[in-house]
Amino acid sequence: MIEDPVLLWSLVGTAAGIFLGLTGTGGGVIAIPILMTFGGYNIKEASAYSLLVLTFGATISWFFQRENTVYPVAAVLILFASIFAFISTPLKAISPNWLVNALLNLTCLFSLYSLWILRKTGDPDDNLSMIFRLKTASIGGAIMGFFSTMTGLGGGVLIIPWLTGITRLAFDQAIACSLLTIAVTAPFSAWRQGNLNLSTEAWISLIIPLIITSFIVKKLTSSVSHLHMILVRKLTLTGVIIVSMMRTLAVLF
Repeated sequence: MIEDPVLLWSLVGTAAGIFLGLTGTGGGVIAIPILMTFGGYNIKEASAYSLLVLTFGATISWFFQRENTVYPVAAVLILFASIFAFISTPLKAISPNWLVNALLNLTCLFSLYSLWILRKTGDPDDNLSMIFRLKTASIGGAIMGFFSTMTGLGGGVLIIPWLTGITRLAFDQAIACSLLTIAVTAPFSAWRQGNLNLSTEAWISLIIPLIITSFIVKKLTSSVSHLHMILVRKLTLTGVIIVSMMRTLAVLF
């Protein structure tokens, strides 16, 4: 256990920054096991606080990848994710911890399946109509709003696999759309859940390491080829998802 909140949130920010730099996603999946293991938070509290990590991580990362955004798809995602986040918040409040835990791990399992089976590295992009992509994005946005609110997970483990495997966006487009959606909807979900009190020092301890480490990692990996970087992202996501599942399932068993 880490009693000092500044040290705890520095650890969260550093880990999330490394994760963001490697994968281009917000870092909620790595924040949850850290907050449970070293902060003593239960699954509900950790998943709520992870939305704050998602907000900053997604905003920073989207800014540098904004040219890949398919804005009609992102707009549909934001609309449906916001609606279902609003609906899901009171449901989470009355849900037992084991249900939140089970939903989190089901989300992780879907992510692993989607990353490696629905869409494989190097698959060609499908020439699908925008209407089809908007329809599937609306379903994905609804699912994302519900599960992000209930579990504290976002783009990296849910909507990116959906957008690549079902909506069939290119990987870079899926990342950019999911990051913009998370940046807009995560703070709304966090605010709706309430009781997220961080001191000014804790905020600074989260944000500064997140920015610095993500920048350093992106610079170190800038020479890696595009195809290899996609593989690195998928392997990193897979490893962190497995760690998160091991930590959260330990609570159940």
